[in-house]
Amino acid sequence: MRVFKKRQTKVKSFFRSEDMDLCQLLLHTENAFDCLIEVGHHGAVQFNNVYDEDRLLNNLYSKKVTQCYELLRIVDSLHTYIVQLHVNEIFYPDVDRENRLKEKDLAKYSDSLKRIHVEASAVTEHYYRLDSRRNRMMEHSFALNKANKYMVSDMGSELLYSESTVIGLVQDATTTSGAYPAHLNYMIGCIRADKFYSFELLLYRLCSFNLIIRFSEMPSPVYEYHYGYKPERVRKFAILMMASSTMIWPKVLKICAHYHVNIYDCPSSASQREDKVKELSQEIVNVEKVLKEAELMRRQILEVAGRDLFIIRVNLRKALKVYDLMNRLRLVGGVEVPRYLLAEVYIPSSDVPEVEVILRNASRISGGADNIDSSDEDEMNDMKTMPNTTPYPIEADFQPLEDMSAGAILLKKNRLVNHMPPTYFRLNKFTRGFQNLIDAYGMADYKELNPAPYTIITFPFLFAVMFGDLGHGILLILFSSLMIWKHREIEKYQINATSENEILNILYAGRYIILLMGVFSVYMGLVYNIVMAKGFNLFGSSWSCRYNETTVYDPAFHVTLDSSHPHFYSGHPYPLGMDPVWAVCGQDSITTTNSLKMKMAIVLGISQMMFGLGLAAANCVLMNRKADLILVVIPQMIFMLCLFGYLVFLIFYKWMSYGGHKPAPYNAACAPSVLITFINMMLMKKEDPVENCLDYMYPNERMIEFALVGIAFCTIPILLAGKPIYLMRRRRKMQQERERDFKRMRRQTIAEMRSTMRYTDDDNSETSRQKSVDNEEEHEMSEIWIHSGIHTIETVLGSVSHTASYLRLWALSLAHDQLSDVLWHMVLTKGFANTLPLYYGVPVLMATFFAWAILTVAILVMMEGLSAFLHTLRLHWVEFQSKFFGGAGESFKAFNFPTSNQRS
Repeated sequence: MRVFKKRQTKVKSFFRSEDMDLCQLLLHTENAFDCLIEVGHHGAVQFNNVYDEDRLLNNLYSKKVTQCYELLRIVDSLHTYIVQLHVNEIFYPDVDRENRLKEKDLAKYSDSLKRIHVEASAVTEHYYRLDSRRNRMMEHSFALNKANKYMVSDMGSELLYSESTVIGLVQDATTTSGAYPAHLNYMIGCIRADKFYSFELLLYRLCSFNLIIRFSEMPSPVYEYHYGYKPERVRKFAILMMASSTMIWPKVLKICAHYHVNIYDCPSSASQREDKVKELSQEIVNVEKVLKEAELMRRQILEVAGRDLFIIRVNLRKALKVYDLMNRLRLVGGVEVPRYLLAEVYIPSSDVPEVEVILRNASRISGGADNIDSSDEDEMNDMKTMPNTTPYPIEADFQPLEDMSAGAILLKKNRLVNHMPPTYFRLNKFTRGFQNLIDAYGMADYKELNPAPYTIITFPFLFAVMFGDLGHGILLILFSSLMIWKHREIEKYQINATSENEILNILYAGRYIILLMGVFSVYMGLVYNIVMAKGFNLFGSSWSCRYNETTVYDPAFHVTLDSSHPHFYSGHPYPLGMDPVWAVCGQDSITTTNSLKMKMAIVLGISQMMFGLGLAAANCVLMNRKADLILVVIPQMIFMLCLFGYLVFLIFYKWMSYGGHKPAPYNAACAPSVLITFINMMLMKKEDPVENCLDYMYPNERMIEFALVGIAFCTIPILLAGKPIYLMRRRRKMQQERERDFKRMRRQTIAEMRSTMRYTDDDNSETSRQKSVDNEEEHEMSEIWIHSGIHTIETVLGSVSHTASYLRLWALSLAHDQLSDVLWHMVLTKGFANTLPLYYGVPVLMATFFAWAILTVAILVMMEGLSAFLHTLRLHWVEFQSKFFGGAGESFKAFNFPTSNQRS
């Protein structure tokens, strides 16, 4: 009878990591590629230790990897041509589902790509040659026109020079002496504009005044083509060089060759130059006709290539990833004729049956089957609709193929492994954003409690405590609701976008976080009774003012609100949140709200830290760590409860026992300071009571406080020495067991004893080895004692610093309120208070409203929201998660193909 393992439900796999099965995957070389393609699309299998630096490759698929790289190079080349001609490359959003790659398709890709690349390269090269020829003819024609304009003397009213005048300007000693008269030599050409000035300077230093250079810029830039590079659009100068001696030209030609100057022939007579220009113009027209035909043919070839180029690129990258993985797997079946590839994989327990079906179907399809068997399709549908609590067999579901030699085999491994299984959580669109916040700090250990489910509530609530405003919360709700409503359009934009918008991706990934932050901000805005820096009165204030004008204007009288007098306070608290009177009563408002928010921050902080210690206790129970539970977690909980839990008790006891219309000694005047009481408790000192008030808040207060302080300090030795002493006792017990086992092994026959007595060196070596082991144990125990001391100090001091750290809830809330009040009174109130005529006052009011709205969104919602978000994140990472979360696990890195998009 087989014992089946109960599958973990999806809900549980979010609170704790998914159960992992260590399996062996045996793939046949004939269909390993197709099986891994399907596994990569499913994304539920992690291959262990295949990407280590010291991994030895089997080199069986190195040629395939090289071939994929070569085909991708061809794809990139065709893509470059397509971009240059602005040809539409068809994008297929469903390529991962409708165009699954099979190994036999790679040969078709290779043939079609090479054929299209050869045709496109030939046509492109022919086009580049024709365009280069046309550019040279245009340069030649432009240079001839400029030279003809310079050298002919009857060309209008420009200042021109005759040949005799130019000869007189050229100072060449070789032409002054001799029987033959000197005559002028011409040379024309074209050079890049960025190289001309250095070219001119070099010729001047070499030839001095023996050479005259004139230049003129071409009216439009031209393209230069270099093999293997994109065409470059450059500015060109047409140059005319004149000299009276031919001995200088060899040097000039060498310099022109170095600067890549295009040299053209220049006829000596003006009529010949004009004929040459006409001839070049006719040739340019003919070449442009051929260029249009070549470009049309080139565009047709690239349009054919653009139909399937995106599919080929995506599939080639998948093939490259698969072949690289196959190249790292271990060969089974002999070196000369390898038939199998062996891999050790981790698979979530709930995905094992589905992975088996996927491997079976991939093997059948690669063997010639065109469609999935109907029984397997029904089996896949049954798995998708299977209840979460349905047990499943790991090995009984596997049905052997008709040809077992060519089928993929998945077997569960039962041996123990040294490394911890990876951590994997079942996530959806709502929970993924909160899990990303936790993973940014660290990955949870295997089977450790996941902080993300509790963060769903605590994170937006603590954010709202700092950001509490009804109006600002509504803005967050509207923004997040818009992203949730337009999620299809945003996802389509993300897939089709050619460049990645990181800000949009971050906001869209956290849309549900922003929604909950807005909802809780609305709730805290009702509690704080504030909307856009203004209070609102829904149920009527419980306070009233009975001062007259004479009393208010008396400089010796201090205006205050007396809660003990019924003329000021009715005795009935406001039904929801803070009374609206505190928004308009000046200094009393700041004192009251600060006291409330500071105490509320302490209560929330200690409650969350105690909840974290409760999760730590649950971790110890679930992972069977009884020593950590008794010697570490429970003493920490006792320490926190005796000190800071008592502080929370004092806060609530004061709120319930003092104030209002209660008679003395429980009136507001006799209410003690909670902070002073807590300090006196820690210092174990007494304070003189106020007249007509009680000595203590409740009977036997000092005795209970001293007892709590004593119990708290008694937990410190347990934290310091409890775990090290337990480890020492356990190690001593294990050593005694090893010694008993060693003595049992030493019971041998007399002959064996005599044979062993000859080797005394072995005994010495055993003794030295025992000494080294003892030294190592002593060293390890010293490290354990040091670690325990550091942990104890961190627990004691951290309890104080972490509690104080939660006061940021009060500080950020105060800053948010004050900034809101400043914007209201410094900006919007100015528009309401203007006394201008109606036709001036309305535009001024509109301008001030728009300024106030923009500043509210930019400063209060965005900047203050980001600040509150970061402070909330710190409270969760440091103060909350440090109580129970290790964060040293390894994430589940499944072999999968990311969703293809336009950037693929």
